[in-house]
Amino acid sequence: MSDNQDKSRREDGTADRFLETNGGANPTSVDLPSVEARSPYLPDDQLPNNNPALNPDEGEVQTGIVTAAADAAELEPLKDAVSVENNTTDETEQTRRRKSFWREVLETVILTILIFFMVKSLVQNFRIQGSSMEPNFHTNQLLLVNKAAYFHFDLNAWLRVIPGVKADGTNLVWFFGGPHRGDVVVLEPPDVPTEDYIKRVIALPGEKVEVRDGIVYINDIPLKENYIKEKPYSTYGPTVVPPNNLFVMGDNRNASRDSRVFGFLPVDKVVGKSMFIYWPFGSQWGLVPESKYE
Repeated sequence: MSDNQDKSRREDGTADRFLETNGGANPTSVDLPSVEARSPYLPDDQLPNNNPALNPDEGEVQTGIVTAAADAAELEPLKDAVSVENNTTDETEQTRRRKSFWREVLETVILTILIFFMVKSLVQNFRIQGSSMEPNFHTNQLLLVNKAAYFHFDLNAWLRVIPGVKADGTNLVWFFGGPHRGDVVVLEPPDVPTEDYIKRVIALPGEKVEVRDGIVYINDIPLKENYIKEKPYSTYGPTVVPPNNLFVMGDNRNASRDSRVFGFLPVDKVVGKSMFIYWPFGSQWGLVPESKYE
C-alpha cells in the first residue's frame, strides 16, 4: 500500500488489524469500522456529554431527573420530622415518669400519715414520772399503751333510739373483755383530768373492797399481792364499787395517789392497758407481765 492510501484510511477513521495465517504467510491488512464510545444501557440523550441534566456545568436539574443531591434535599424534612417526633416522644416519656414519681411520693406520704393516725388511735407511748408504781415501773421508763384493749359501747344508748324501747341505765359491751384485776392501766384521774396516771386495777364493779392491817380484802377475802413495794399503813372501806367504775391503787402503796384519794374511777376515764416497756433496755424491758391471783 502506498503512503497516500494509508493516510487516507487514517483520515477516514479506520484501523488496521493484522492476522497471521496458519501457514505463516504474510499478514493481511483488514479494514474495520471505527466504534464510538456509547453506553449499551443509556440512550444518547442521557449520556454525560449530551444530557445537561447530568452535567452540572450545562444547566439545572431537569424535571423527572433525581440526583443524589435532590434525594438528600427531599429526605431532609423527613429526617427533621422524625427527629422532632423522637424528641417529643422522649419529652412525653420523661414527663410521664416525672409525674409517676411524684404521684408515688404523694401516695407514700398519704399512706404514712394514715398509718400514723391509725396506730396513734390504737397504741400510744407514755413516759412514767414518779415512784407510785415502784418496784415494777420507774421514772423515765417509756411505755406503750394499748388503747384498743378497753373499747366498749353502751348498748342501752342504742336501744333508746328505737321508738317504743325503754332501756334505762347503762349496759356496756366490751369488744375485748374489759378490764381485769391486776391490769396496769393509764388513766385520767377524775379530779385532775389534764394529767395521766398509771395504776393497777384492784377491784371491779360490784365488788366490796377494804384495806386494813396492811392487807387488801376483796369481798372479805384477802388479796395476795406479790408485786407491792410494802404494805399500806392506811385503812380504807369497806365499800362497794359502783357499776361502770373501777378501784385502782399504786404498787407503792404508801407513795401513791389513787382511788383511796380521788375515789372510784369511771371506765370512760381509762386511756388503755399498759402493754410494753420499750426503754431503757434492761431486766424490765419487754411485755408488762400479767398478774395472777389464787
